[in-house]
Amino acid sequence: SSAPRRIDVFPIPDLIPVGYRPTAAVFIDVLRATSTIVTALSAGAEQVIPVMEPGQALKMKELLEKSDPAKRGNILLGGERNAVLIAGFDLGNSPASYTPERVGGKTILFSTTNGTRAILTFERVSGTAPVTEAEKNRRERGPSVGQGMLTIPTHARTRSFIASFLNARALVEKLRPFDSVGIVCAGTELHYTEEDTLLAGLIVSRLLRAAEEVPGLPRPLLNVQAETAGYLWESFLETVTPETLEKHLCERLVASRGGEHLRRVNLLSDVRDAARLDRLETVPEYCLGSIRPVLDGAD
Repeated sequence: SSAPRRIDVFPIPDLIPVGYRPTAAVFIDVLRATSTIVTALSAGAEQVIPVMEPGQALKMKELLEKSDPAKRGNILLGGERNAVLIAGFDLGNSPASYTPERVGGKTILFSTTNGTRAILTFERVSGTAPVTEAEKNRRERGPSVGQGMLTIPTHARTRSFIASFLNARALVEKLRPFDSVGIVCAGTELHYTEEDTLLAGLIVSRLLRAAEEVPGLPRPLLNVQAETAGYLWESFLETVTPETLEKHLCERLVASRGGEHLRRVNLLSDVRDAARLDRLETVPEYCLGSIRPVLDGAD
């Protein structure tokens, strides 16, 4: 194992430059979509299919069951709008609802306010169409701290992974061999959210430490947002001990934009579930419209 040569963080999906294609993309929506996806696949769900709009999910379920009657009863609708269960859906967006008894062996059509939008936005803007020099210049993010201008990666293939605090350790190990990593935070209704940036910072911090373990390997290039996210996580670590880390992490999430919204609708238990660090080994990968667990050795 080694470490990436470059790490970018995007606090909201709309900041992703057109044509940006790192070798690995990471999607974060701590409260709650990516925490729920990791939980669902850890509980034995066969796959999670992100869908932009609830109406599309309902139509997709109808078409899938019509094309293959054997699928009836094996397709669930999950998601939320403004933290509320969508009418006609089987499950909301609470990680604790996705138990082995409920989702084992099932396909979940999943639509949320922010998380699924981040995945599908990246898919749209990364594309394979050529990017003009004018567009590159217009969307350039500017210099990273102490590293000069960074060009937009345009690798032929990007592998896309789902991140949460729950699976952070397993995810970072999976990311170490990749040359460039782009971390996309979902945010909340197009606004920055601390909970997503805090997890992005954890990933940046651990990848930097992985690079330090390799003799002679230079420090990865970071964009400004990656530097900031890493500093945010390291500053948080200075205020806690290993014994109090999860407790204080939960408090930070409760105080965040997303956490405050969940508190108002009496879903603080979801925040506590999302704040459990390094509890799961599942690393979900998004490929060709479906999210499934990465199989061991599938690099």
